[in-house]
Amino acid sequence: MSWWRRRLRALIFGGAIVLVVIAALFFIPLPFYIFGPGAAVDLNGLMSVPEHSPPPGNLYLTDVTVMPGRPAFYAAAKTLPGFEIVPRSYVAPPDKSERAINQEWIDAMKESQTVAQVVAERAAGYKVGAHEDITIVSTVKGLPAAGCFRPGDRILKMEGKEPSDSDFVSQTTSKRPVGSTFHLSILRKGTVVPVACKTVMYKGKPRFGMTVIPITRAYSLPVHVEFHVRDINGSSAGLMFALQIYRSLTGTVLANGAKIAGTGVLQANGRVTPVGGVKEKVEAARHQGASVFLVPEHDYKDIKDVTGIRIIPVKSFQDALNKLRALT
Repeated sequence: MSWWRRRLRALIFGGAIVLVVIAALFFIPLPFYIFGPGAAVDLNGLMSVPEHSPPPGNLYLTDVTVMPGRPAFYAAAKTLPGFEIVPRSYVAPPDKSERAINQEWIDAMKESQTVAQVVAERAAGYKVGAHEDITIVSTVKGLPAAGCFRPGDRILKMEGKEPSDSDFVSQTTSKRPVGSTFHLSILRKGTVVPVACKTVMYKGKPRFGMTVIPITRAYSLPVHVEFHVRDINGSSAGLMFALQIYRSLTGTVLANGAKIAGTGVLQANGRVTPVGGVKEKVEAARHQGASVFLVPEHDYKDIKDVTGIRIIPVKSFQDALNKLRALT
């Protein structure tokens, strides 16, 4: 074999090895998500309230860069500051595809915008008509919910009571021992279906093994806010959206016009619930120069020792308003 043929074969072999290594680093899935530093985005440029301008001051939503579990991203998160490795099971059931998870995040962003309008416009004195449906989005394979429910089922009643929020199901199952049977009324494709389902121990608590989300139906919304959000998904901007709408509608100056950043999933009843990635989000706020960071009360413990920014835990939209008004 001539020299050039041997050289060509060596180059081809070497190139194949490089391609295999690259494929392994970036395409082999690992059971994790990687949370990296995100951004703090000025809401004055992301949304507009018809016929109303925001008063002095700036509010910022904060997000994280979410990367799928791949060896290259995992190695970077282990060696670089500002990254967090999160087990995939914390984000979604193991049998759910990344495409389905991404779609859920897109839907959650739309839901957060609707909820923010409902909460803020009610707080500003407008008459709003809305109803919150508790809907099943997924079940865990091998657990009772997979045999009892279907994605898209809407929970009308559980043990004779209408669900008040997305925590209603987990709070109700936690009140009885593992293995208890619960009776539910489900709306499935337009038909009311009675369902009896038992709980099992799942993640340390009595559960059916499913994910539910609130879907807010706003059938009377006086002010239709325009959102210009791109490449940001998830539900954690709800609190900041609502504060921006409220201050625009009422002309209320918050915290003497300070730069305010924050995060928090907002429910239609005004309650603020936990989020992910608070460590990365508060760093984004600090980098932006915000002096105040609002965080759900449940997540406060994760960032309470962060310096250089005032961190305020909140449990509801009204709680956030009261604490911002008190700042001088």
